[in-house]
Amino acid sequence: MTDSIRAVLDLSKLSEKARMEIRATISTDTTPWGEVRRTYDKSSTQRSPMADTKTFWRVRTEKAPDGYFVPVRIEANLNIPNAVTGQNVLHGTSVFAAAVSAFHLLRIWMASSGVPREELDKLTLADMMLAGVTLSYLLQCQSEAEARALISSIFVTGAGLYGDRCVKISSGNDTVYIPGSDCEITVYNKTDFSHCAFKPGMPSVSEISPTIVRIEVKLGTPFLQKHGLSSVESWRIAYADGLYKKLFQQTIRKALRLDGERLRHKMPREQIFSKLTPIELHIIKGYLAGRDPRKSRAVSESARPSNRFYELRKSLLSKTQIDIDIPWVTHQTLRCFELEKSLSYPGDYEPADEYVESSFCRANWDSLRESMHSLYEIAIARAILNCKAL
Repeated sequence: MTDSIRAVLDLSKLSEKARMEIRATISTDTTPWGEVRRTYDKSSTQRSPMADTKTFWRVRTEKAPDGYFVPVRIEANLNIPNAVTGQNVLHGTSVFAAAVSAFHLLRIWMASSGVPREELDKLTLADMMLAGVTLSYLLQCQSEAEARALISSIFVTGAGLYGDRCVKISSGNDTVYIPGSDCEITVYNKTDFSHCAFKPGMPSVSEISPTIVRIEVKLGTPFLQKHGLSSVESWRIAYADGLYKKLFQQTIRKALRLDGERLRHKMPREQIFSKLTPIELHIIKGYLAGRDPRKSRAVSESARPSNRFYELRKSLLSKTQIDIDIPWVTHQTLRCFELEKSLSYPGDYEPADEYVESSFCRANWDSLRESMHSLYEIAIARAILNCKAL
């Protein structure tokens, strides 16, 4: 129900014999003379048993005293909605549900490899850690034109705040990348469905998808560890705790300076100027005329110019909602006041009834979980039959 997760499943509870059933891809680098330079674990592409879409896993191994490489953990990079339903166009946000799905998919794969039930039943969600999470917030607009206008406002504001670090790419989906302090933010509306595997008979999403603005927030290992979000259990009551809304504000709204430091793009009224000290008024008037505040005598001739500039910047930001560290010509392109209203936490996305059966969402969760349990039992049964056949 989130877009993608990177999960690490610890296999230490399994016996060495059971772990040897898990297929690992081991490669070697050699010199031109055929000498082995290093041996390493290579990632592999697996087909999802739920939707026959691609997933990417890496089985990590350690060399045992007898010389064999024994699996110790599995690192999985999974686009969960795509892996479970075949499409990631319409879906919810639950990281906990995504992690549970990843856990089931890994167990199904290990069962298919021949790991017996009594060994797999030793594993629990506590054995899985999250190394990366991509939160996907879906904002429903009234039209495609409204969605594109919102994306455009986000881009010009991001470009005004971050310059060339905010990038817009128009290939496939029109995509905007916004740098965050400790995360990566991507904004787009999906019009490219080439990698999706829609179920036969599924209603077309080609009309509804362009009206949805997708905001993806990629949280890496440092962020998850810093905020105590590396365990699956830490996400169990995320909705009840308001965690998704909190993260929306801490990442997206903070990156665009919509909370606390909302910036204006129009000339301040005279009433605002009347609240300034003579030095502040001199600085802001020169700034609005295009002069560099750092070169003003009030700053350059002070005992500590950098500290003085910071003090004036902070005071003027509070009184005028102008950041004098950003040139006024650029400041005028910002759309913070517009985004402050339109870019609010949307809550969990719930597809319309006709899309529920083919979407990874709250309404379809029980059915999807039952399907994964069934596939697990089938994989166990097939492994037993294959063992007897041998």
